[in-house]
Amino acid sequence: MSFYEVLGIEKSANEEEIKKAYRKKAMQYHPDRNAWDKDAEQKFKEVNEAYSTLSDKQKRQQYDMFGSTGWAAGWNPFGGGFQGNVNVDFGDIFESFFGGGFGWGQQRQARREYKWEDLEYTINLDLKTSIYGGKETISFNKLEHCSTCNGEGWEWKKACTKCNWSGKVTYTSQSIFGTIQQTGTCDECHGSGEQFEKTCEDCHGEKRKKVKKDIDIDIPAGIDSGMVIKLTDEWNDGVGTKACGDLYIKFNVPTQEKELRRDGVDLHYEAEIDVIESILWTTKEINIPIIGKRTLEVKAGTQHGTVVKLANDGVKHIESEDKWDLYITLNIKIPKKLSKKERELYETIAQEKKINVNKGGVFEKIFG
Repeated sequence: MSFYEVLGIEKSANEEEIKKAYRKKAMQYHPDRNAWDKDAEQKFKEVNEAYSTLSDKQKRQQYDMFGSTGWAAGWNPFGGGFQGNVNVDFGDIFESFFGGGFGWGQQRQARREYKWEDLEYTINLDLKTSIYGGKETISFNKLEHCSTCNGEGWEWKKACTKCNWSGKVTYTSQSIFGTIQQTGTCDECHGSGEQFEKTCEDCHGEKRKKVKKDIDIDIPAGIDSGMVIKLTDEWNDGVGTKACGDLYIKFNVPTQEKELRRDGVDLHYEAEIDVIESILWTTKEINIPIIGKRTLEVKAGTQHGTVVKLANDGVKHIESEDKWDLYITLNIKIPKKLSKKERELYETIAQEKKINVNKGGVFEKIFG
């Protein structure tokens, strides 16, 4: 499903229509309205992810170019790069949009529990891996729900002494109209209905523990700098929710190795050919770094700087089996020193072409 479908808008929607659609969807799936509904929680996350991308002109343009697969040069649903962990507090987001929250009885302190974190991890690749693909293993520490207390933070609990598990209390007051009863969130347990008797000794009440994680990443052929792979639910477990954060793998790719240079999806290489090869029709085998051996046809009269195109010999398109092109620039190498026989042959050619050669002058300086 594309981001436009997530928000229920057309691809031509303007900024105001995007914002309006986001408010409607976000209110529909907000945790305060759906309690512990896991599906609503996931949809709420998708809505925010879609809005984060489509509300930014540059990210929206890149998303439109590369489709809904998640591949884009520099595309990142949460901005231009995280510096460490990013805590997404949707209570804060909704206060900025709706001026103080929803107001159907849920305390702000309770809403803060609906939180997960995302991370951007940068991998520096070599040029060969970016062209042909490969595997990389990354290691990092993440926070997972404590297995001892099942992510609750306590070992023993009891009913709240004020609301007795209900999470709500009823207040009675007298007015000129008679007795008035109002029901609201319990201020003793903040709506949880329970109280802790003993904090978990394993996580010390933090609900999560730090664990080391190793993940093998499949690097697709054609990956380029700025592209991002999204690994769903591979980052920190959320607090007060079963939702997990996502891990965004961003890549840095060098543009050149020795004489081989990458320009987007095309490859470029400079090869030297002899003067005689440029004059006469011949074939030449060259050995290109990373790419390997290639055979070139050097036509008679080839000029310095001539570019030979080898179709479908460049970088593979990341979303198809198509390959782009390899361009080889031919540079004519002028010899700095000739053997006696070579010099005599060149002198013969010069005489044939009626070229006046001053021996010991320019000719000698060029050809030794």
